[in-house]
Amino acid sequence: MCGIAGIVSFDGSVPVRPGTLAACSRAIAHRGPDAERIWLSHPDDPRRALETEVVGTASRSPSVGLAFRRLSVLDPDPRAMQPMHSRDGRFTLVFNGEIYNFCGLRDELLRLDSDPFVTTGDSEVLLRAWQIWGVETLSKLNGMFAFAIWDARDACLWLARDRLGQKPLYVELLVDHDRSGQAGHQAPLRAASFASEPRGVARLERDPSAGELDDLALRDYLRYGYSPRSMLGDLRQLEPGTWWRLAASGLSSGRYFDATWGEGIDRSRTRVSAAEVRGAVMRAVERQLVSDVPLGVFLSGGIDSSIVARCAREFGGVRTFSIGFDEPRYDESAYAEEVARHLGAAHETMRLTPRVVEDLPRLVAAFGEPFADSSMIPTHELCRVTRDRVTVALSGDGGDELFGGYERYLAMAHARKLDAFAMVAGLGRWMSRGHPKSKWARGGRFLASAGKSPAERYDGWMRIFDEPTLEGLLATQDQQGMNARDRWPRIRSLFQSVMQQSGRDVVESAAAVDRVSYLPGDLLAKVDRCSMLHGLEVRSPFMDHELVALAAGLDERQLIGGGGKRMLREAFGGDLPASVFRRRKMGFAVPIGEWFRGEMRGYLRDHVLSGDGLIGQRMKKRVVEQMVDEHETGYRDHAQRLYALLILEMWWKQQTKKPRPSVYDKMA
Repeated sequence: MCGIAGIVSFDGSVPVRPGTLAACSRAIAHRGPDAERIWLSHPDDPRRALETEVVGTASRSPSVGLAFRRLSVLDPDPRAMQPMHSRDGRFTLVFNGEIYNFCGLRDELLRLDSDPFVTTGDSEVLLRAWQIWGVETLSKLNGMFAFAIWDARDACLWLARDRLGQKPLYVELLVDHDRSGQAGHQAPLRAASFASEPRGVARLERDPSAGELDDLALRDYLRYGYSPRSMLGDLRQLEPGTWWRLAASGLSSGRYFDATWGEGIDRSRTRVSAAEVRGAVMRAVERQLVSDVPLGVFLSGGIDSSIVARCAREFGGVRTFSIGFDEPRYDESAYAEEVARHLGAAHETMRLTPRVVEDLPRLVAAFGEPFADSSMIPTHELCRVTRDRVTVALSGDGGDELFGGYERYLAMAHARKLDAFAMVAGLGRWMSRGHPKSKWARGGRFLASAGKSPAERYDGWMRIFDEPTLEGLLATQDQQGMNARDRWPRIRSLFQSVMQQSGRDVVESAAAVDRVSYLPGDLLAKVDRCSMLHGLEVRSPFMDHELVALAAGLDERQLIGGGGKRMLREAFGGDLPASVFRRRKMGFAVPIGEWFRGEMRGYLRDHVLSGDGLIGQRMKKRVVEQMVDEHETGYRDHAQRLYALLILEMWWKQQTKKPRPSVYDKMA
């Protein structure tokens, strides 16, 4: 697990300097605290740099620079350091992630090419596989990854991201506008830069206005708490399961995996057995136990993490970790300890009082984009203290999306009975004002969906700001020029499309949409940023693509028949305490609403009501003031909305104070 960054100047018009790459590397140093290396295809030449500044097109030959930050997990020997070059010098690799099946691939490659491997890790296997199979390598990989490969012979850069989106990859492209309008041709590229996180991507534009706030991304963020579009208009992110090929002639891309319905599913099958599920989970955990450094398991005492710990215990001793909080509604430590005792695991519970005011600015910077899921706070705390014990941790993330673990799946199934009672929607909206974890508020959200289409229901349950509140919040100028399509909620459109094209029922469609939206956009992004901030590698066995493909074939009855996660209950019910499967799902959260009425009251007001930041520019102050007042008096719970606004304002102020590295920085 590491951090990667790079710059390619296809026509030589953009300077590629060690100083710029060093700045990009520093920005993502937390992802790889063990070692650093920078490589340039052209040694730094002051005369060449001067020509670039003055002429703007010093050379038509490409210049390439790659930066790598290492977290040593497999083969810590310096020979395994990156950037790594192929034997013939054609390919150069920087790679972030883990390939779990690299041993099997290495054996297969040795049958095709008998030259011995120099290292014992997965990077050299990936590089040689690309030499032999090219882009077809992607379909052979089992793992989480984002990588870049420079092909010196063909003068192109390959970028790829894993199937589920566990590892991020951000890119900025500099298009040759003088030739981009030619009919029948791709837009030619002058340059490209990339990195594992937004703040590590070097800016390629001279114009300081480049990268202004993307209005569509802002609306998406306020709706759902994250956006697949970058908030900065000059940045793009590779989608999960895709590859890009960048060359002077332009960008080409492809998709090798679609998580909506998985890959390789036999659609003629009507049943998936519990034994198949159990075997697939066991294999996924076994694959992800490979490590040359200490490894542990996050354990909450819930179904998913308990199953991962149980499977890991099958293959030897296991260390488990959990954190506890003083607020009972958020503390699961007793359940985790019960499971650990049952498994005979070496368990450690760390009781914490989150240092929110001190840690939040660092967290916001680590995400690089606004991110409004407050569970990033306990996730960050868990990763921080776990890193003192181990370098790798397994988690139960993804089990809900694969096996029907969310209450919204049950609600989607039962809501069909509400269609004849649309008059209860108003009562539901009134009931939902209270604490979001209370039964009263949860029941209110369910009743509020009466009379809506399945797509509207699902979209509503995923929302932070509903559409009327959003329109009332945004200043008038932000709504000008927005056509109806722009305003159409992304998740609602996605759900409707999935349901129409697949013919699946509402529960299966909801799980499919979660796999391609909420999972990579929220859950996996949270785990990646919080863990890598502390140099901790977190692996998620439920994200094994073979397991995902199996789970994508489950029908509504297999997902939620008799309650959520029916197949996991049948597969592992005899392996764990009965309480694991009986208790209500708590989620991994903190009492942010109470903090906004108490110790963080002033902190919140200072940011969202300051008037001199993004909120002051783009939103109506009286609406924000009303939300703060209603929350503080307890009239309505606005915790999620206020947290979203707080993070947005903090992120914006960080952007204005410390912009990304630029290829034109004087110190570069």
